[in-house]
Amino acid sequence: MKKIALTLIALCVLLSNVVVKAQYPGKPPAHVVVIMEENYAYAKIIGSSLAPTITYVSKQSYCANMTLATAIAHPSEPNYLDLFSGENQGVTTDLTGPAPNTPFNDCNIGSSMIQKGYTFIGYSEGQPSVGWIKGDQGNYYTKHCPWINWIGHNTNADTIPIKSDLPFAPVGTYFPDSNHYSSLPTMAWVIPNSVDDMHDGLASSAIPNGDNWFHTNMMPLIRWASNPANNTVVFVIWDEDDYSSTSPSNHIPLLVCSGLIIGGNYGTSVTHYSTLKLWEEMYGISTECANSATASEYPTNMWTVTTGIDPVSGESQNKVTTWPVPAKSELNINVYSVSESNAKVGLYDITGRLVKEMPVELKSGENNMIISTEAVSNGIYFLNIAGEKINVCKKIVISK
Repeated sequence: MKKIALTLIALCVLLSNVVVKAQYPGKPPAHVVVIMEENYAYAKIIGSSLAPTITYVSKQSYCANMTLATAIAHPSEPNYLDLFSGENQGVTTDLTGPAPNTPFNDCNIGSSMIQKGYTFIGYSEGQPSVGWIKGDQGNYYTKHCPWINWIGHNTNADTIPIKSDLPFAPVGTYFPDSNHYSSLPTMAWVIPNSVDDMHDGLASSAIPNGDNWFHTNMMPLIRWASNPANNTVVFVIWDEDDYSSTSPSNHIPLLVCSGLIIGGNYGTSVTHYSTLKLWEEMYGISTECANSATASEYPTNMWTVTTGIDPVSGESQNKVTTWPVPAKSELNINVYSVSESNAKVGLYDITGRLVKEMPVELKSGENNMIISTEAVSNGIYFLNIAGEKINVCKKIVISK
């Protein structure tokens, strides 16, 4: 019996390793806010005396510091397009105004959110007016606002509406003030101007300028998002490094801040494509944009949200109860699922051979089902409930 028990354990572990698990295992956040910064390598920001606020945030219990994040290319604009749409759309240099072949008519995270019934707005500091898709103005650079390349279609599903292209200030008129963060759209991008995003000037002045702006304008939002009740995730992302990184190349700071986060340093290699893929998973967007489809994934253990795995004990929070014991002609199954999930119910013998299988749509809470075991031989089996948000293995005995 000891050998059989060990075999069952080994089979459960093996099966759990081959089941595809979502990198974001919870329900969609109420808000995702993307704060874009410019042109510095990881080593120039995290731990630097020039960036005390951002370094402070990177060490907090509500912050995942992605220590091996990399950008895709140089210069700036292709990286913004990579993050927004999974590819550079043929843009390999920085431009003033929309690209010549715009408006684009293909996949992007803004229109994907809108198509799913969510809301998207890009807020740009210094933008002259709502829906501005002309050239640069002062410290406002269009190359840092990728969504403007999708404004202009009237009928294409991938268009970005003019009302989704707003100035950042005055705060309270456009971007919400600290008393009204709950009115944020589902996804918001925040683009500081070229002084406040660290773009302009030498590092000795550019980094403190950006850090001070972040402290004044974004720290209230970060603190608000650190409350899990607000169900908000804030991404602080650099578009590219300053050409100084070698191992890895184009090594950028990337912080994920939320009350839904288990804080710490995470050494998973991620790119702009990975971050786009994560957003698509968060909101159940099945059409993945370009290179996000094959991108590396964020670790699942960085979240405190409903994962089916308790972040402290590592034990399953999903519950499976079966009866009678032993089973005879049928097996009754009760699955308590912590979230909605498409899953498969599989009955395996001790060699790992699949004996019975059926697809199920689990709702959050109690789920009841019956498997006929009339044609199944007496013996020891294991029942596996496996899906994107559940993976529970349970020993079953059949004796008629």
